[in-house]
Amino acid sequence: MLRWLLDEAHFVHVLAALVLLSRIGDVVSTLLVTPTFALEANALARRFKRSVMLLGLGLVAVPYYNTALGIVVLVPSLLVTSSNLSRGWVARALGEQEMVAFFERAARRTTRASAVGYSIAAAVPFALAAVVLFVLSGGPESWGYWFALGMLAYALAMTVHVTSFVLRLISRVRKETVCVGTG
Repeated sequence: MLRWLLDEAHFVHVLAALVLLSRIGDVVSTLLVTPTFALEANALARRFKRSVMLLGLGLVAVPYYNTALGIVVLVPSLLVTSSNLSRGWVARALGEQEMVAFFERAARRTTRASAVGYSIAAAVPFALAAVVLFVLSGGPESWGYWFALGMLAYALAMTVHVTSFVLRLISRVRKETVCVGTG
């Protein structure tokens, strides 16, 4: 069975199916955790919900263009789905608005430096694991190399999205505090 899946004639289709499954997982897990996108870290996804979801599903075509890039797309998509689902139980139990209120309380009590520092620091061990995989992979001729590139893409995306989410949140709650204090 494994030989059939990895056979060149089938691999591209298997990879495309995995990318489709991972992209559906990302969409469904996002909708489960944040139905109104209030907790969505990706600013583009929050603003252009349906368009970004449809474009994301369109990534299923990438393996037909280049299987190595298909691996790069697959890895972060699976990791985003996993990350969303890991917090899903809390968001479903408390509700989206209570989670937003919780994050706002935290944003009022933190500093920008602390929030950004932790956001970046969270990606460092993940990126380091990807670098180790790069070194062990033997180069671009191996699937491990492209898998590591997908891990690095995930680490970078999470750093950018989470950091920008936190900074926007801190700015918003501080503006609200100033407006309430002066009104």
